[in-house]
Amino acid sequence: MLKLTGIQKAAVLLIALGSDLSSRVLKIDFSQNDIELIAHEISNMIKIPAEVKNAVIDEFMELQKARDYLTHGGLNYAKELLEKAMGHQKATEILNKLTINMKAIPFSSLRKTDAKQIYNFIREEHPQTIALILAHLTPEQAAIILGMLPPELQSEISRRIAIIDRFTPDIVRDVEALLERKISSVAQQDQTVVGGVQSLVDILNRVSRSAEKVILEGLEREDPVLAEEVKRRMFVFEDLATLPDNFIQRVLREVNQKDLALAMRGANEEVNARIYKNMSKRAAEMTREEIEFMGPVRLKEVEKAQQKVVTIIRKLDESGEIVISRGGEDVIIV
Repeated sequence: MLKLTGIQKAAVLLIALGSDLSSRVLKIDFSQNDIELIAHEISNMIKIPAEVKNAVIDEFMELQKARDYLTHGGLNYAKELLEKAMGHQKATEILNKLTINMKAIPFSSLRKTDAKQIYNFIREEHPQTIALILAHLTPEQAAIILGMLPPELQSEISRRIAIIDRFTPDIVRDVEALLERKISSVAQQDQTVVGGVQSLVDILNRVSRSAEKVILEGLEREDPVLAEEVKRRMFVFEDLATLPDNFIQRVLREVNQKDLALAMRGANEEVNARIYKNMSKRAAEMTREEIEFMGPVRLKEVEKAQQKVVTIIRKLDESGEIVISRGGEDVIIV
């Protein structure tokens, strides 16, 4: 096989995965700069020999397996299993390649830990410590923990997550030492990029609507500029009115009728008008009747229904079926 760069291997792998899966991978795992470099390589790859494609896939699977072993049991555990499966020389080669191309992620062991368990360990820590830990967790884990914290802490910790961009090894070691006594050992890293506004947005996109409101209101009081930046990157139920008609129609096909009526019960006139506009006359009449005869409902139930609709919208956005404008940018559909 010809010697390929890391970017070229990534291009080969993404071509092999197909466009649908590759687009999802690019959204999750690559920076904008990497995406541009990979796109350039893909455009130059007219034909890929089968042996090259197979070799790249095999290497990817080997490295992924080694990463899993490292995450679950550390270097010695990974080395032992790889040597049993592939022999000493091949195992050493894979681990050397992995450690050269991949830095250890602090708190990586926590990503396999139940969020509620992590909460029990960190709930009494300083807000800065909690923010640092949440910034390293998956957005799903961080959202659960953030929602469990007292309301008065949620906005404060959210603000700290948003303004953490880089931190020194000393800070990492201090927090690692703290958690080592409580959960398990974690890796070290010279310097890591974590947190930032997008990290907070990813978390807020997964918390309950009531928690989202509390956090945003707290941010508006503490740091109005930051709050505005976060809101520009988020999509909330009221933003449905900003979607093009064909996108609203696509969303309505996925939403449960009862959830929609309940969500509209607490929506403003602009949002409801856009929804009715994109319904058939009969569907609109039925929805109006259902809302009219619904009777008193708890605000919590309305917010829950609105969050269901937003979740559907975000999933459609992630799959590429609709496009949500981010940061005040215009959406251009071609």
